[in-house]
Amino acid sequence: MSQREFVVNQSDPFYIATKTVFDNWTALQLAVSNEFAGSETKEIAEWLLNATYQWIVETGDLEDDELEEFLFNTMNNEFNTIIEDNSCMQLSRLLLGYFGLYKANRIQELHDELMKRYSLAQGSIQASQKFKTEQDTSSEESANEDNDVEMDELVKPKNELSEQDAQNFEQVDEGWTFVAKSGKKLTK
Repeated sequence: MSQREFVVNQSDPFYIATKTVFDNWTALQLAVSNEFAGSETKEIAEWLLNATYQWIVETGDLEDDELEEFLFNTMNNEFNTIIEDNSCMQLSRLLLGYFGLYKANRIQELHDELMKRYSLAQGSIQASQKFKTEQDTSSEESANEDNDVEMDELVKPKNELSEQDAQNFEQVDEGWTFVAKSGKKLTK
């Protein structure tokens, strides 16, 4: 029996939510902008996004500690970054919460949550709203050509770190980077 291949739907509201979360994850964006995984850093980050999305969608009932461990291990193994700021736990709970809304077909609530949390990531969120609107009016023709903006134009990662965020990162022995809570001293 052959298994069908999973296809990532970049206009899916949960994919957009996942991408928005990853685009605003400081540790991942620091790793990408500084190429912690070498020349293939962006491809690895894209793989992490797609793998996380696929695993959550296909599993349907993933536990937050399983996702947390996956994110932590991937950051460690692929990006040479040890996360000590509990962001893996926070992201796993957030993503699974968003998936719960998505699974319950509460797309507007998912959109509203994204708007509240990520007001700076308007492009991704607008794409989610556009998807919902297109679903609601799929039989009608859109009169507004401005809504036909491509997904790549809307979704732009937030690659800027504030000075405070940058202080939470410290490069130590052999290229490893530790991400710690604010104010926590790191030992080498």
